[in-house]
This record gives sequence, C-alpha cells and structure tokens, in this order.
Amino acid sequence: MSKRSFHKEPYDAGTLTKLQIFESYIEAWIPVFTSQPHPHFPEIHLFDFFSGPGTDAAGVLGSPLRILRQLKSYQASGRLHGWNKVRVNVNLSDANSGKVAELAEVVSRAEWQIPGVTTQVQLLKFEDALAKHARILESSNSAKLLIIDPFGVNDVSDEVFRKLISLPKSDFIFFVPSTTLNRFRDHASIKVKIDRPEDSYDVHRCAFDHFKVICGATYFLGRFSIRKPKGNIYGLIFGSRHQLGIHKFLEIAWGNDAIQGEANFDIDRENVAPGELLLPMAEMRPRKIQIFEQDLEAALRSGSLRNEADLIRFNIESGMISRHCRSVLRKLKDEGIIEADFQTPSIDRFSHPREIKLL
Repeated sequence: MSKRSFHKEPYDAGTLTKLQIFESYIEAWIPVFTSQPHPHFPEIHLFDFFSGPGTDAAGVLGSPLRILRQLKSYQASGRLHGWNKVRVNVNLSDANSGKVAELAEVVSRAEWQIPGVTTQVQLLKFEDALAKHARILESSNSAKLLIIDPFGVNDVSDEVFRKLISLPKSDFIFFVPSTTLNRFRDHASIKVKIDRPEDSYDVHRCAFDHFKVICGATYFLGRFSIRKPKGNIYGLIFGSRHQLGIHKFLEIAWGNDAIQGEANFDIDRENVAPGELLLPMAEMRPRKIQIFEQDLEAALRSGSLRNEADLIRFNIESGMISRHCRSVLRKLKDEGIIEADFQTPSIDRFSHPREIKLL
C-alpha cells in the first residue's frame, strides 16, 4: 500500500494493534500529571508528529483522535483532581497538506472541543516540527509525550534518537517500519544474533539492542514487535527517563502478549497458547519466563537485590512486570532464604522501597 493511499483503506490488524498500544499508553500517561490536587507541572504537551487525516476509510480513529478521545473521557469523568490546574496542549502535525486540512476540519467539530485542552494542527515535516517546538521539548517545566509514527521512512535516525533521549520530562513511542528494520540485518555485529536470516523475527530485537547501546543504562527502553497480515515485521520502541513510564509500557505490552510481552505473534516460536500458562507443566511455560525466574532466584540468593527498588529495576531490565516475581519470592520465603513484607513489588514504593533481607 502506498503512503498516499494508506488512510484511504481500512486499517489492518497490525495497525490496529499499534494504535491500541498508543492509546493505552496515552490513557495511562494522562493521570500521572493531572490526577493529584497539586500537579507537579503547570502544563503538559502531547505531540503526534505524523498525525494523518484522523481516521481510516471506515472512520476508525487514528492516533490524533485517540489522543483527544482519552482527554475527552478524563475531562468528562471529573476524576482527575488536578485537571483544572494543568494546561493541556495537543500538538498535531503532518507533512501532507491534504491530510492536515482533513484533520483540521475534523478537530474543529464540536465533538472534539474539550474544555481545558488546546489543540493545534500544523503543516510541518518532522524535523521542522522538532525545531519549531524545541523550547517546549527542551523545557523541564512541562511533561511531554511524543508519538512518532512515520510511514515507510526512516525519520528516527541515530541522531534524532539521541535528541529524543536528551529531552527532559518526556516519554516517546516511535514506530519502526520494516524497511528500517531490514537495514539492521546488514550490520556485521547484528548478523550473528539473527537465528533465522531468512525472516525478520529477530531483527526488531537487534534494532532495540542498537538503540539501547546508544542510550546507556540510565535510560529506560521498551519494545513491541508487530507482524502485519502480509507477514512484514514492524516495531515500536518506547523510551522514558522514569521507571513509572517504562513500567506502564511493559504492563501494556504484557496485556497484548501474555506469552512474551513483546509481540502480536509467536516471536519465539514456542507454540504456547495463553490458556496453557495456567498448566503446571514446565514445558508449557514460555522460556523467557523460565529464564527470568532462574536469573531472579540467583540474584536474590546472592543478596544483590536488597530492596523493592532493586527488584523493580531487575524486572524492567528483563522486560518483565511485577507479577512475574511472585512465584520466586514465595518460593524463597517458604524456604527461609529471604524475608520480605510483600508478595510482589509495587512501583509506587520505588522511592521508599521495602527491604529484602537475606537470611
């Protein structure tokens, strides 16, 4: 499908998965900055840099209207105690003048006018949008969420990626087209990591590893691979400086993939169905979870994880979430190896963690 005709067709299943992940994270992100009576930031900004016309041919909402849908729902609910104390800004842009005109007409309708929310639609290329909004993006006085969803082009180069991870108080999700992923296949250091060179199953993981090296250990990255109906593999890369951001993304990823937490297909070819996870047979448990539990048990037995915050960091670096710790913690407590006043770690206790005592 050409770039020009993409929004003139119904979204396929892979695109819908991508949009659902975008919207789920938007839904989780908004209350972080608007739910408290005394918000940490006076304003928040949501950016969609490749917004398109707003819907597909069947009227299914695209990313810009999903942003507005979540804001509209929260505003109407009255549940966010800090809503009226935060200036909410939605910044939508695209390089296609026709799509910008369509989107501007849509968001001007009464149904998308949301009290307390300022929405602007602009005709801008991605690099120009980054430059135009540089003051806001580089400010430490506002929280930002960036949705970067290019179609078939490599707009997130290494240089742009370095820019993204330098932005304060910012989370981002960017879409990695299959054409971009395939360029990683030719890297000499990556070829040795790809088990099956004839397909793309492992390439997104290699792309993720590439970006992980760039950002280092102090920045949190997450990933999710998406296979389209025709078989092409695409990817999402999530980035945040804050443990709460990556924790929320990982929860969404595992909500979309109960087996590996990272794809809308059987990325490790284990043929394990979600319902089989409850069976007591080891062969029915995904290898990723088994390896994590073995590594976690070894770390706890060695005493290297001294408190809840250490455990949360261990989870995040492994691409896992809190519930994956439960069986190991229970086992080691029953064996008298450790003592801890919790069954699973809580992200809310990260700054004041409970102790894990090695007995």
